[in-house]
Amino acid sequence: MNLRNNSLYIDDTAENVGAMLEYASNIFGDIDYFWNQFIASKLAKEIEKENPVFVAGHSGIDYFYNVVENKVRKTINNKPLTYNKYFWAGEIITKYQNLTGLSYYDIEIKIPLEKILKMYYPLHEVDINKIFDALDSYTKTLNEETNLKKIRQASGLSQSELSSLSKVDLRSIQMYEQRRNDINKSQTQTLSKLAKILGCNIEDLLEK
Repeated sequence: MNLRNNSLYIDDTAENVGAMLEYASNIFGDIDYFWNQFIASKLAKEIEKENPVFVAGHSGIDYFYNVVENKVRKTINNKPLTYNKYFWAGEIITKYQNLTGLSYYDIEIKIPLEKILKMYYPLHEVDINKIFDALDSYTKTLNEETNLKKIRQASGLSQSELSSLSKVDLRSIQMYEQRRNDINKSQTQTLSKLAKILGCNIEDLLEK
């Protein structure tokens, strides 16, 4: 269904997911672990199918216990839910899922929860369509190869070969090329090792 044609459903669902994520943030130290549980849950699949059974009469806390299957019984000392970055992220991701038709899993692969949480400032007060534009722009960038990958391939080196020659951890190279880690924030020593083997300047490896 189109987001505009199902605004009541998606608004309620998004609010529940947001409240669920905030509740989880008060209970779990590792919010990513809970989020991955949610993504793999039946609840996420039913929300993606827009099943109204999982909206009417349910709350964010109901969603939470649906994911953990009542295995966790902790309280948050009656701490009231507030509209914080976790609440915001849950709402935005759910509305973006409804709008694009992507699954929660696909969205997590393209734009990790950690990345969306970092968007809270300064985007939490802007029009939602501008937030969607920012997410679209980010996913579009992901489809473009990184400078590191382009230069590595032009040099005829595999990731493993580059890692062996440069003494830079293979996983780090993979994370840079997948944009899971920001190469612009890498240590100069790491960039220098890569640039030396690839025969380029450090600046050539940085992303605009």
